[in-house]
Amino acid sequence: MPSDEPASPDSLRLPARPVSLPPPEDLALAALASPPLRDALGLARWCGPATPVCPRGLPGTADVRDAVRECGLWPRGLEDHPRRRRRWLEGLGPAPDVEEFVRPWRTAVRLGLVELGAGNAHPARRLEEHARSPDRILAWWSQVFEDGVGQDQDPLSPAGADALLPRALRLLYEAPDGARTPLEALTGAGRPDPGAVREGPDPAADRLLRSLWRLTGTGAVVVGRHGSGAGDGSRPFWARLTGLGRFGVRRILLAVGVSAPLAEDLAGAGELLDALGALTPEGRLCSFDAWLEQRTPALALREIAEAVRGPGRAQRRWTGAKVLDTTSSELVPDLWSLLGSGEPTAVGLAASVLLSSGMLARHEVDRIMDRHGALVVIDMLAAALDPDEANLRAFLTAECTEGIEELILDDVDRLRADRHPDTVPVLEAIGRQHPDPGVAATARRAVERLASPS
Repeated sequence: MPSDEPASPDSLRLPARPVSLPPPEDLALAALASPPLRDALGLARWCGPATPVCPRGLPGTADVRDAVRECGLWPRGLEDHPRRRRRWLEGLGPAPDVEEFVRPWRTAVRLGLVELGAGNAHPARRLEEHARSPDRILAWWSQVFEDGVGQDQDPLSPAGADALLPRALRLLYEAPDGARTPLEALTGAGRPDPGAVREGPDPAADRLLRSLWRLTGTGAVVVGRHGSGAGDGSRPFWARLTGLGRFGVRRILLAVGVSAPLAEDLAGAGELLDALGALTPEGRLCSFDAWLEQRTPALALREIAEAVRGPGRAQRRWTGAKVLDTTSSELVPDLWSLLGSGEPTAVGLAASVLLSSGMLARHEVDRIMDRHGALVVIDMLAAALDPDEANLRAFLTAECTEGIEELILDDVDRLRADRHPDTVPVLEAIGRQHPDPGVAATARRAVERLASPS
């Protein structure tokens, strides 16, 4: 949910914007290169055909030293110092004290890459076959990632500090591809209270930064600092998800029942508009931009105009007008052409986009409203319809839209000529919901006139 405001608990359940993911084969290669899975798989291969273990499932010190050497499990900072590595290795104590070995070993056992039994550890059966399967590799990596997300908090908790990391991951998931999101935007500190005075570091930011740094080890997140110049502690941090990270966050979203469609599954304009209708304005723009990259604006207009034809598609038309408005400057000739098509829903769509474009002269606005204003109003009212019609009641009584129904009630013959498929449902709803009994009665009479022969 892209916003500078922190996500509310309810907003975590809203549909996620459609995103694209790399092919499974590319994701699997990235997963195999991530240190947790790379080291766990290396230890699984190392322990074959069998390695003695103690009752706690850990090898002896000599075997641990061998594993460290063979799998390169050196402490950070010793990778390029052979003499220091040798001294460190000679000073190793019992296996439980060697975190560089124990952490990936436990991961290998937890993932089922290493099997324990009868005082020995050995590679899992069919390990090499499974290590060539993208689906199996991604399942292994996902468990590592989800364990990392839940290491110090419940990723599904909607309350307080426990929701800080899932909020941030959701924001990063919704961000435009490749965008570097400032840390303060992820904590909700992007718009501080003007009257608040903050002294010292922000605990939420520090806590989130630690969590994100930990996830960088899984290959899911990249964390950096804006600007240049080493040692400048004032430079703000930013974060972004990798393709692998977006894959992992999507799995979490789907697991808790959040709709998270893939852009490639929404190739058709109709499916796209249905998905975009549930998103925030920022989410709509990001998703539409990705869809638009695959076609010209003119082709996008034709596909959307076709997808919004027919009755009961007012929400599609409303969403379509909103997203087309972002590229309306490139579509002006096509929109004027669509106005003359004679198809009422396409005409209403084109009129709505042109009227909101801000590029028309006063006489052009008057011309569109005179000829097609009724279609625009019907689309607006139809989009406000919901099962209990509460949205329509609010729309009809709002100060900014007061009296808008007069544009369709004053000329029933024009409504008949326009043939908009949602005309009758809109008039019937006005007849039920308008607070002015006289207007409601006029709407009901209009329905009767439209039902009678010309």
